[in-house]
Amino acid sequence: MDSWSRVQIFHTGDDYFESLMNDLRHAKKSITIEGYIFAIDRLTQELLKELERARQRGCSVKLIVDGFGSYNYIPELTKICNSSGFEMRVFHPMPYFSSLARKWPRYRDFRFTSFLSRMNRRNHRKIVIIDEQVAYLGSLNFIEVHHSKYVGSKAWRDTGVRVEGSAIKKLVIASQITYLRTVYRGILTWVGRWRIPHSSFSTALQLNTTQKMRRTLYRDLLRLLSKADSRIYITTAYFLPKRSLLKVLLKAAERGVDVKLILPGKSDVPLVKWAAFSLVRFLLHSRMPIFEYQKTILHAKTMIVDNSVYIGSFNLNHRSLLHDLEVIARFQDSESLTNMLTQWETDLQNSRPVSEADFNSSWFSRWFYKIAFRLRYML
Repeated sequence: MDSWSRVQIFHTGDDYFESLMNDLRHAKKSITIEGYIFAIDRLTQELLKELERARQRGCSVKLIVDGFGSYNYIPELTKICNSSGFEMRVFHPMPYFSSLARKWPRYRDFRFTSFLSRMNRRNHRKIVIIDEQVAYLGSLNFIEVHHSKYVGSKAWRDTGVRVEGSAIKKLVIASQITYLRTVYRGILTWVGRWRIPHSSFSTALQLNTTQKMRRTLYRDLLRLLSKADSRIYITTAYFLPKRSLLKVLLKAAERGVDVKLILPGKSDVPLVKWAAFSLVRFLLHSRMPIFEYQKTILHAKTMIVDNSVYIGSFNLNHRSLLHDLEVIARFQDSESLTNMLTQWETDLQNSRPVSEADFNSSWFSRWFYKIAFRLRYML
């Protein structure tokens, strides 16, 4: 059975990237980075320099970025990768309109519906695999907003993890499939189903590479929550779940399970928070405790269900459930549980309970929230 032999959890970008840089310095064979946002800033300039040193030592370096999340950085990043000898791929590349205008005859068959389809299917994973022995995952993008060295007290609250163990093999295969998908259109249809075993919330690693895996993973999530005995603690940056998930949470609370949610008080995507207005109010009416993190922007995606810990890039929204590529790691050791419960209490201290008074808004605001809710499938 796939498992983790070593686990190290990070709750700040400072600790996460310091450990990552140290492992990159000792890489011997290969480095694969798969990220939603890979910016060009002070943090990634240091990271790219470390990757260049690894390449000079003989390591192969592969960089897979999302065409939407990294859209503003891809042209410059491509130049850097070409000059440094990195192999760079873009997941669902988006057209640059300056290029469309300059080479219009070449793009005369451009279809807006195809453009929207690619834009709506994103690679939301944040993964680093070193020598196929060590992996980093979680919800930290490759951008300086996570690191207090660059942004001070405004650094986002996030969670990442460094892992070792046999489960990394499945992560390596998933990354290979993503890489192939950027080279050959339709490769996922047969290679993904053939090589990647189905994931469930009872395994060490959960992936949603194919549509079938997405459906299976969601059913397993509902089953996991419906069987919880003692606690369900959820921290998520974007809360727009399906109705079936809301029902499971409410039923768990009714049978005595301690169900609590920590959501961002400050969000980097305010439209998501506005869209969740009616859902949060509905849960409050059902007397479910909900808290909003106040210290800074909350971007973590974690879950504690009984004695199991889940850390990854997966949000409780329609994007993660239906469209985006995501990854989640499960941990059952007592050290990880203690670590996450301690951080949960710390986050609660930096949060405030949401109350009915927060929903005394004007008719115009409520009308605006309803429009935002209609856009939830895109958020």
